[in-house]
This record gives sequence, structure tokens and C-alpha cells, in this order.
Amino acid sequence: MKAKIFTIGELEIRFNWAVALFILVVFSGFVRLGIWQMSRAQEKIDLQETYNALGEGFATLIEDVGMTGLENDALTIQNLHVSMTGEFMNDRNLFLIYQTYQNTLGYEVVTPFKLQSSDKIIFVSRGWVNANTYEGVKEKVLPITGTRTLQGQLFVPTPKQAARTNLVELSNPQWPLEIRFLNTLELAPLFGESFFPYEVRLDENQPGIFIRHWDTVYVDTGRNFSYALQWFSMSLALLIVAFVLSSNILQLMQKRSKPL
Repeated sequence: MKAKIFTIGELEIRFNWAVALFILVVFSGFVRLGIWQMSRAQEKIDLQETYNALGEGFATLIEDVGMTGLENDALTIQNLHVSMTGEFMNDRNLFLIYQTYQNTLGYEVVTPFKLQSSDKIIFVSRGWVNANTYEGVKEKVLPITGTRTLQGQLFVPTPKQAARTNLVELSNPQWPLEIRFLNTLELAPLFGESFFPYEVRLDENQPGIFIRHWDTVYVDTGRNFSYALQWFSMSLALLIVAFVLSSNILQLMQKRSKPL
């Protein structure tokens, strides 16, 4: 199909319906991909608001928390504010190594907590302790005795986090147990009782709390905005290239740049 030529002063634009249709289809595709990335970012922002609301709302009894699988739980109960009544298992402390707070290495202390209602075990993170050695952290972790009612937030790990293991010695472990990762499924055989699959991070001013060093759970929108910018930039670049190739704009610019 022969191209039509339109003129605006010295500017000439060649127009071909087939080429224009192809450019329109590709341009629309780029724009739609950019809009889709923006919508995904908005969904994540809405999800972050849900996380914040769950963390600040009325404390749900941990016995009433429903679970439907790791990926779905990360969307529905992440950061859920929960309460529980029972007793700390002080002889079964877990010390997580290489934990940082304000660029200082220390230990995270996790103490199993047996529910009064069912004897189910909850892995309760009590926070960060400034200690350089195993013996040093032992001296700072004092037993919390008696029946206690605690409040905290659920932390649901990512699949990658949930898959990390420590190769724990199950036959004759040394307590307190020094580990790298809190993998509740891996640790469950050491207790021989039913357990809750996710850790609970204690609120401020709770019995046995240390320094609350955990990073706030945020959804990542940066990648979506970055991809959206790329798609929108590509759509704009497509229009510029199409205009340059279908017109004499370069020749006019070269003509005007030559000295008189």
C-alpha cells in the first residue's frame, strides 16, 4: 500500500495504514503492560494497609486463627495481632545467631510457649539481645515463670524463608539450642507435641520482651513501578522512532544546523 504524504510547512510525514496499525498495536501493548504493573503496585499498597490494620487491631485468640497454606496465609494473616495464655518453656530456649540491631550483631531469643487450652506449642520471639557469645546470651535470658497472657504479631515467612534449615541434631540437642534460622517444621520433632507453624513476635511491654529488632513486613512495590516506567518509556520511544522514520525531521534539523 502506497504511503500518503502530509506536509506542514517544510515538514513531510509519510503515512501508511499497515505500518500505522502495527505501531498502534505495539504501542497499546506497551501501555497496557505499564498500566497492569501500576495496578499490581496498587494491589500491594492495599495489601500493606491490610497488614497494618491486622497488626493494630483487636487481638485474636491464637486458637481461633485459621490457616489455609503458606502463600495464602501470607496474604490473610500476616502481622495479625494475636493473644495467647499459657506458660513459657524456659528450658527449651532457642538462640538465633547473626541477628542485627542498629548494625550490631547479637542473638534473637525464641522461647516456646505452651498454650493452657490445648498444650499446643507456639514459638514466641522475644527479640534481640546484645551478646557476643552463647554463654553471654544465656546469662541475660532469665526464666519467665507462671501462667502468662501474651500479645504479639504473627510472622508468616516467604516460601524461601520457610525452606531454610539448620541440620539440627535431634537425638541429643544442647539446650538452649543455638541455630541460624527459625524453621518450626524442622524443630517440631524436638518437642513431640502439636505446634503452631508460624512464630509470634511479642508486642512492647510484654513479659520477657527484649529489643524488638524485626524489620516491619512491607510488600515490595518498587519492582512494579520500575517495570511500569520501562513499559511507558518504551511506548514513548516507539512513537518518537516512528515519527522520525516516517518524516523528514532529521533532514530539516541537519539543514538548519548547517552554517549560512
